[in-house]
Amino acid sequence: MSLFGFFPSPSSLQDQIRKDFLLSDPKKAGKPQRSLKYGAVKYLEKIVKVVTKHNQKRIALKKVEKYKFRIGSFKDTSYRKEPDLLEEWEQFYLPDHMKMEVIGFLEEFPCNADSAQLVLMVCEDGKVFAYEDERLHLVANDLKELFEHGVQFPGAKYYYRGQSFEDMVRKITVQIEMIMSSILLHFNDLLSMVKQSEAVIASTKEHQDMVKRMKTSYLQNLEIIKQRQQGVVRITLAEQVLCF
Repeated sequence: MSLFGFFPSPSSLQDQIRKDFLLSDPKKAGKPQRSLKYGAVKYLEKIVKVVTKHNQKRIALKKVEKYKFRIGSFKDTSYRKEPDLLEEWEQFYLPDHMKMEVIGFLEEFPCNADSAQLVLMVCEDGKVFAYEDERLHLVANDLKELFEHGVQFPGAKYYYRGQSFEDMVRKITVQIEMIMSSILLHFNDLLSMVKQSEAVIASTKEHQDMVKRMKTSYLQNLEIIKQRQQGVVRITLAEQVLCF
């Protein structure tokens, strides 16, 4: 038993909360035969249970020790009167739509937000983000990194509101360029085939013309030969008549 009697010491409470959060693993949440989406849903369900279990408890996180981290859901934050905000975080910031669950916030944190709260949330892939003034900062790659190394703020990466649409437009533009490139390639191949066909047709026509000319010449020569043969026959007959 700790010096605090029936109440756990701050260090043991910190360890217990850390242990409970790390029992949830996005890579192991779903059964092998289930989809990745199923695993993400089960993972976030476990996160919600841990947040509910330790709701309103305060712990310290490295790099930001002077600001207490209060565990809580979205409804416990100063943004609770903006219910659509969580959906915006999920849809309008990251390149891909990601389900998220708020795990708490740093109190009296010096950020640009009017609320003086730096809200932390976990994505379905395990990454931890912090929200500040229409930006999502990547503060840890997973909960293990968060509890072992603390909050990296400003984040190693950050995403602003509406960036997901810009990323979508870029992806669509790349896809269109690839399609146009493929069409152009096939068009060039088709054009080459047409040119080859035209060359074959021209060559065939030239061959036909040559055969036609040769046929005409052959017939003319044959006629000359026939005429000459007929002339020889007439001379022979005339000579025979004279002999009689």
